[in-house]
Amino acid sequence: MKNNAKISIKSMRDNDENDIIELVVDGGFYEKNGSWYIFYDEKEEMGMQNCSVMIKINEDKTVVTRKGDFYSKMEYKAGCSDEFLYNTPYGTMEMILKTHKNIYFFDQGGGKLELEYSIKFQNEQSKNTLTVSVCSNK
Repeated sequence: MKNNAKISIKSMRDNDENDIIELVVDGGFYEKNGSWYIFYDEKEEMGMQNCSVMIKINEDKTVVTRKGDFYSKMEYKAGCSDEFLYNTPYGTMEMILKTHKNIYFFDQGGGKLELEYSIKFQNEQSKNTLTVSVCSNK
């Protein structure tokens, strides 16, 4: 059963307290076949207002799929790297993602996902953290 939820998203780059994005969006989550799914629509403040996001979490990896004006499918698996294409209205970019930490806890009331990863684009590299907290509206 899909649950409506408040989803809090916090992203920080290079451990820089001045480079933090924090948002709260309406969305939902559910469990199916041993995996947890989180879904929401991006907000205008994120710069991607015509996109929907689906996060699939299981004991092996987390997959974040963004569809709309921007498209990407990023796989986070601790200790592994993933090359992916990031499609935007302005062109396609090739990126490399290396996951350092992928931990989560969920139940029917909600949960939390924490990712630590490095992302490389052209000659730039940054270390990032992403925390997604989900609270059921029940």
